[in-house]
Amino acid sequence: MGFIHDRLDMSERVAIVTGGGRNLGRGIALGLADAGAAVVIAEIDEETGPAMEQELRDAGHDALFVHTNVRDADSVDALIGGTVERFGRLDVMVANAGGMFQAPALDISKRGFEAVIDLNLIGTWLCDTAAARAMIEGGRGGSIINMSSQNALYGALNGPHYGAAKAGILGLTLSVAAEWAEHGIRVNAVAPGGRTARAGAAPREGQLAGGGDPEYIENVAAATVYLASDLASWVTGHTLVVDDGGTFTNAAPRGA
Repeated sequence: MGFIHDRLDMSERVAIVTGGGRNLGRGIALGLADAGAAVVIAEIDEETGPAMEQELRDAGHDALFVHTNVRDADSVDALIGGTVERFGRLDVMVANAGGMFQAPALDISKRGFEAVIDLNLIGTWLCDTAAARAMIEGGRGGSIINMSSQNALYGALNGPHYGAAKAGILGLTLSVAAEWAEHGIRVNAVAPGGRTARAGAAPREGQLAGGGDPEYIENVAAATVYLASDLASWVTGHTLVVDDGGTFTNAAPRGA
């Protein structure tokens, strides 16, 4: 096989995907498993998490479900500890878990704003730092991929709290990429989006919602697997925008 195949091979790697039981997280977990990685499904939903573990096992992949609340430091620490205990290492962290509620800026309370920041930004920070400690202790380096959004770049109608949180993830990614480079840890972000600039193409409902559109999920998952693999061994501190040409639209996107 050629170097592309060799560098994409993750058969000796262990990857965590937060929010890995549903939608985009599920697609990323499937992509990493297809590349050969053992995948830990970190999921707060106790139905989709175990179901995803079983789906991967039935397909012949090594998988583990760990009930995780990314807003809770002890829960995240238990996730990392359980992963290392089971597999002996941690190579990839995909900080994907997140969410929002839609509301105009003037209708969002301080509590509501903080809740979205807590889940998306602070949750990502907790996952990044806990994973980095394990990677440093393991001495093999690793790859951390943070899930941002096109909303961090273009703003978000009825979602200023979400746009702020996802923009914060970009700043976090740059900062820790610089700090942890000496340990061989690469940190990058993926910014999914839904608007399309292709002539005659109407935006798909799944794209706008960032939800269940298979094409949307597969393309974002492919970008994530690339950043996790040795194909991106010289890539750190960057944001990969995967928005089907949304960069070139003038209208503010509604969500990602």
